[in-house]
Amino acid sequence: MNAHEHAIAPDHKPSNPIVWGAYLACSWTWCIGMFMPALLLRDFGWLGYLVFAIPNVLGAAAMGWVLTSRKQSEDFVSKHPQAIWWFSVVTIAFHVFWILWVFEYLRMALPMTQNASYGLIAAFIAFWLVTKRSGYFKRMPQLSVVLWVLSFLVLVSTFVTPDLGPISDRFHESHPSNAMGLFLIPLSTFGFLLCPYLDITFHHARQQLDTKQRGRIGFTIGFVIMFASMIVLTTRYAPMIIDALDNGTVANATQTPWIGAVLLGHILFQWVFTVQVHMDRAKTLPAGRVPEYKYLIGIGLLAGLVGFFAKNIPDYAGMNAGEIIYRCFMGAYGLVFPTYVLYRAVLARKGTKPMPMGAVWGAIILAIPMFWMGFIEGESVWLLTGMALVLMIAGIGVVNRRQGLAGTRASE
Repeated sequence: MNAHEHAIAPDHKPSNPIVWGAYLACSWTWCIGMFMPALLLRDFGWLGYLVFAIPNVLGAAAMGWVLTSRKQSEDFVSKHPQAIWWFSVVTIAFHVFWILWVFEYLRMALPMTQNASYGLIAAFIAFWLVTKRSGYFKRMPQLSVVLWVLSFLVLVSTFVTPDLGPISDRFHESHPSNAMGLFLIPLSTFGFLLCPYLDITFHHARQQLDTKQRGRIGFTIGFVIMFASMIVLTTRYAPMIIDALDNGTVANATQTPWIGAVLLGHILFQWVFTVQVHMDRAKTLPAGRVPEYKYLIGIGLLAGLVGFFAKNIPDYAGMNAGEIIYRCFMGAYGLVFPTYVLYRAVLARKGTKPMPMGAVWGAIILAIPMFWMGFIEGESVWLLTGMALVLMIAGIGVVNRRQGLAGTRASE
């Protein structure tokens, strides 16, 4: 079996763009989409949310337009298996850390009756078992349709719940748009435009959507419609989460008895689905070219320990330690992975050699202090400096390679 055949084998008959669109939407609804909008609404108001949402939706959808064939996706996976493996490993570790850190705040933010808690526990166990069986029988795309429909119904329910509207209005009135959020635009665009190419679930979907038209339709429906509704849902429970995170209490908790259970159910089901698809697809990467599966499990467990004990770490810069670690994970998707894609894939198109890994890590290390100032210290303007540095090094690399190529041709 060659690398292309091993990368992702077909596991279905019809390549229905709507089914695979739901798969894409659910596999991309991470602990980022389910939590980061709340932080951005707190810090920058609706402007922060739009700076996050628009590049996210358009950048993810663009992959279905850029990769016009199954073979292009297979070639990318064959050339970059280790980076794709690490992307899934960091994503799984991020999720394990996040759920063990944030669960206490979620329970505080989304109160429910004791009976509702028992029902949610039973539903979670049942969904986890169904997800495992769906992965085994290669029915995750079909399961994603059910999951997306459930999440959409939860979104609708938040608009018919009488007390969520006033809670949301009060929250947004006290957290107006802040122009400092504009400094996030280059970083948000950089990360969301390039990170999708390292997501193995995206490649899985692109390879199953076996024509150019189906690929474009599937990615467009999946992100512009389905995923977009998911991150709108996050804005509906953001006020309660921010109350719990920042104040340790929820002054504006909803009094509707069932809404907390369905919102928490949405979060937990999405968490299970995302983790499971990344674990399943990571196994399909070519053996011998990526680390053994046991290392993925070990890193995930280590991240879980960090999340569990995060509440015992002292606060810093006005944030609890869990949020700081969460933001450090975000740096992987805003700096590390997109820099790799830019230097090793984008700049290596048309037969030119990719920039060396030394340049990749050099740019990342030099930019880390600037990203720390922007992400942790709250000085968003530093993010522009960090982005400028990464792009400047890329530009120098392009110029040097062109001069070297011109010199080679002249000597010939």
